[in-house]
Amino acid sequence: MKKSIIFGVSLLSISLYGSEIMYSSSVKNLFETSDSTTRKGRLLPTSEVKILEKKGNRVKIEMEGYMKSGVSTAIYFVKGKRILVAGLSKSGNFDIKKISSSKDENAVEWEKVVLTAYTKNSNLTKDLDSLYSKAQELFKNNCSICHPAHPVNEFTANQWPSMFKAMVNRTAIQKQDRYLVTQYLQKHAKDMKGE
Repeated sequence: MKKSIIFGVSLLSISLYGSEIMYSSSVKNLFETSDSTTRKGRLLPTSEVKILEKKGNRVKIEMEGYMKSGVSTAIYFVKGKRILVAGLSKSGNFDIKKISSSKDENAVEWEKVVLTAYTKNSNLTKDLDSLYSKAQELFKNNCSICHPAHPVNEFTANQWPSMFKAMVNRTAIQKQDRYLVTQYLQKHAKDMKGE
């Protein structure tokens, strides 16, 4: 009887979290196991994760993205664009499964991958639109002080990080929100309409 109760609770836990899609609202540490204390990666804001299970104050997550062939330290949102989903330590030993491989318009080889990792069960939301709204407000209210704010679709996804970095120190945008704004700008850039 005791085993069937534990099994039932485990199934309930999996069903509650097993297919839940969430988005990171801040930069979050990634760990290899549920009880590791050493950070081996970072998840960026607005990145989509699937919650696989919850264990204590950690969640086991799964995320999809693209790795440049031969480079195992960065997972990107789409191939050929530097929109970072997660940065991984060279010493990390994450579970990364290759789904497929293809080339971008510059004939660079990319691998579509699924990464499994652990992170703290905080700063995750189901509401991606609210994250984009916050980033849009921060950008609009801070980046129009010195000049009219650039339209979000004025630059490409690869141009936005350096453009934003060149100006952000003249604004009141807090350090913890800078990645959020950068992700918003990149994912709404002029070359992201079809992505």
